[in-house]
Amino acid sequence: MFVLRHPVAGFLAIIPNVLPIGAVFGVISWFGLPVDIGSTVTASIALGITIDGTLHLITWFRIGIQQGKCRAEAVSLALGHCGPAMWQTTLVVSLGLLMLLPADLILISRFGWLMSALLGAASLSDLVLTPALLAGPLGYIIQRHTPVDPAAARTEEAATAIPERIDLDPVEMTPGKPHIGTKSVRIRRAD
Repeated sequence: MFVLRHPVAGFLAIIPNVLPIGAVFGVISWFGLPVDIGSTVTASIALGITIDGTLHLITWFRIGIQQGKCRAEAVSLALGHCGPAMWQTTLVVSLGLLMLLPADLILISRFGWLMSALLGAASLSDLVLTPALLAGPLGYIIQRHTPVDPAAARTEEAATAIPERIDLDPVEMTPGKPHIGTKSVRIRRAD
């Protein structure tokens, strides 16, 4: 709430962070699996990792808004910048923690598979639910409270402008004639 400068935005941003934990522990309860101290510690670790991904997406979304992009373009920018790192990190860490599954000590084994499950659910939530919220109500609040940087917006417009085309005078392009000089070069906008 403090970082987003709005209590409703903070509440909306916490949904994709808490939902995976509630879902995984709900499934554990549904199947009657025991929950111990080692299991509860995984929730706080997964929450920290999930919040990190959410804040990265929100930061890059805000940068897109400052550049004058619409919400859909800003979401695309955020996902394009953060998405690959988020799912790759989740994959590597989850596979590494799954190596604890065959451990003889039950607490260690349970910690490994539970962390893998929580990280997988958190990554899915961050890559699906957070962009949906940014394209919807959360993005609206952030967009309303984020000023557009005129210099960044002009740079963005210049980068997406229609490129110029260089046409050479056909007289200069005849075979056997040297192509020297610039007086025959005309620059015009491509239509």
